[in-house]
Amino acid sequence: MRSVGGIFRSNDGSWILGFNKTIGILCPLQTELWEILLGLQLAWENGFERLLIQSDNREAIKRVSASTTSSDPCSLVRSIAALRYRGWTTETQ
Repeated sequence: MRSVGGIFRSNDGSWILGFNKTIGILCPLQTELWEILLGLQLAWENGFERLLIQSDNREAIKRVSASTTSSDPCSLVRSIAALRYRGWTTETQ
């Protein structure tokens, strides 16, 4: 089993919120995509209006930043795209 998690920080780097969740055994890309999806869901639920998505997995950032995310063959990428295009600002790095 693998765990995923993330943290939310303010503009000055102060800790705001953290999360973790145990998921099934996945490849590194799927693990990172789950982290991004769960983080976006939590951010939306907590009313965040601006979000910078950071990851050390270049492939994950490439996939969620592509102009074709809504038609990506991976359902995780499509779910992330649906969350990103709600009424808020999200950027990737």
